[in-house]
Amino acid sequence: MPGQRYQSDDPNPTYPARVPAPGQPAPSVAPVAAQRYRSGAPVLAIVIGVVVLALAVVLVWAGTRPAPNAGKTPTNSAAGAPTPENTPSPGWSGIEFTAPTYGATGYWQVGPPQWTGDTVTVSTTLAIDQGTMKFTFFTLENATSDYYTPIGGSMMSGTVDAGGTQTGTLVFQMPDGEFTLYLATARGSQVAALLVQG
Repeated sequence: MPGQRYQSDDPNPTYPARVPAPGQPAPSVAPVAAQRYRSGAPVLAIVIGVVVLALAVVLVWAGTRPAPNAGKTPTNSAAGAPTPENTPSPGWSGIEFTAPTYGATGYWQVGPPQWTGDTVTVSTTLAIDQGTMKFTFFTLENATSDYYTPIGGSMMSGTVDAGGTQTGTLVFQMPDGEFTLYLATARGSQVAALLVQG
C-alpha cells in the first residue's frame, strides 16, 4: 500500500548492489586481504642438508681413522693359537689345563709310548703357570675301559709350583694298545686327558 514499507522476515536481507549513477564515484568497499600462507619447505630442506653433511663428515672421519691394532704385531695369544711355550715337542701331544682344586693352570704334554711286552713307558712334562699342582696319573685302556695306575717311573706323583716345569717317565703294566692317559690331582680327581696311540 502507498506509504507502507516492505518488511522482510529475513533478519539479514540481501539487496542487489547499488549501481552508482553516471559521474558518481563507486562506493568504497573494504578490500579483502588475501591470507598469506608461509611454506616450511625451504627451512626443512636446509635442516636436512645440514644433517646429511654432518653424517658425511662423521663417515669420512671414521673411515680415515687407523684401526685399533694398526702398527701392532699380532701375538700368539689369540683364541685357539698356542703360545710358543705351550706347543708340544715334535711327536708329542699336549694340552692346556686348569686345576680348580689348587687354583693352578699350566701345560701338560706326553711323548710317544715305548712298549716292552705288556709294559709301556711314556715320557711326560708338566709346566705350571700359576698356583701349585700336586699331581698323579692314571690310564684307561680304550678297548675295555680298564683302569691302571703307574707301577714305576720318576713322575708317578709330585708337586710343581708356579713357574716350574717337571719332566719324567711313567710306567704302566697293561695290554698293548691305545689308551688314554689322565693327569689327576693328588687325590685322583681328573684334570686333563691325552690319547696315547698303541
